Amino acid sequence: MSVKTVYLDSSSILKRYVEEKASDVMDAVYEKAEAGGLKLVFSIWNVGETIGVLDRYLSRRLISMETFRAALSNFILESMKMIRLGSLQIVPITSKSLSNSWLLITKHHIYEADALQISTSLEADCNFFFSADVNLVRTAEKEDINAVNIETEPERALGILFEDMKVP
Repeated sequence: MSVKTVYLDSSSILKRYVEEKASDVMDAVYEKAEAGGLKLVFSIWNVGETIGVLDRYLSRRLISMETFRAALSNFILESMKMIRLGSLQIVPITSKSLSNSWLLITKHHIYEADALQISTSLEADCNFFFSADVNLVRTAEKEDINAVNIETEPERALGILFEDMKVP
């Protein structure tokens, strides 16, 4: 059986490094990937967006400087570790994913970042798409992506992670 690939959008990545609703789901996702039972995928775009959201949290005083530094450091170090393990692929923004995102913008009337995440997920041929953004999940589903809202469907997300362990 081949290892499942899961595209993580920025909202889901953040839950790994800042305690929020569904952080426990993302902890399980990363643990499964670190053990080699799952491959994570996100775009280089998500790296910048994740750092940007952490910075916004700090400037709005939603997190402390200490939490910001820890989250940023943990994100970078864990991403590097997961890449070395072969459990994470950070994909570049290609001309194909960018031009396909433009089509998605006009088709679904969505923000460029969301369109880029959907097109990158499709280009990377991911099995699943995890997000905490209701509209992004809905749009991904319209593109025949197996998308899961990790906040409203945590049991489904965890079921995907561990379905290979079910007893018949």
